[in-house]
Amino acid sequence: MPLRTGDVAKPSKIRDGAAFSEIAAPLAKLGYEYGSILFNSPFNPKSDKKLGQEHFTFIKPDDLLVLTTRPPLDDLRHGDKKHVDESSTHLEEQVFAEFRKYLAVCARSHVQLTSAVGAEFEEFDFEFYQHKNARLKCSRQLRKPRSKTPKDSEIAIGFFLRTPSIPVYGCGLLACFGMGGWETLIWNRIVRTRYPEWVSRPCFIIGQFDLKGLPAHPPTLDFVDKIKAEILLEYKIAG
Repeated sequence: MPLRTGDVAKPSKIRDGAAFSEIAAPLAKLGYEYGSILFNSPFNPKSDKKLGQEHFTFIKPDDLLVLTTRPPLDDLRHGDKKHVDESSTHLEEQVFAEFRKYLAVCARSHVQLTSAVGAEFEEFDFEFYQHKNARLKCSRQLRKPRSKTPKDSEIAIGFFLRTPSIPVYGCGLLACFGMGGWETLIWNRIVRTRYPEWVSRPCFIIGQFDLKGLPAHPPTLDFVDKIKAEILLEYKIAG
């Protein structure tokens, strides 16, 4: 999460641990064993030195990186009020390079697919609200400027990516995230309970789900089982 003036980056400030626990459940059934958290602290160009590849020699080709926070591919360029800070490490750069195969733009307010992925589908240029929630504001066709606005602001979008390897390191990558904390947690729960097979096959998937009428103080995530979800895009990746 962005640091306020005087704040110090600490692992305790990481937000999406609950979402990780959801997606980790089907991985455990496949025999994956939790290794360690990679603390991706924000980079301060005034005081920090970028971490090179030599700092990540512990990562092996058989490993799997799991990400449940939206990757800030374009946050600096877009200048959104809500953003995620980059760490600017060599590992993050390679993770971003893998994402670039599928996402031409990825910022808090805007996500657009690459032409290679979007060519097979219709409207996958998304704009999101930045105040009060991270719901879908409108979507556009890649080849047409006309936008489509949902009837209400309670539609959320979830992204799922599972690739066999990332550049340089060769390890696998699994990313499962929404545009905000609540959206991310619910999307990871949906994937765990309805689509656990995704974690074991290379694919890039986008889903939408309606968050209208969420309980105010739910004691568990059982209410998610009643949320309607629709798969908008399923792009197969060569293994």
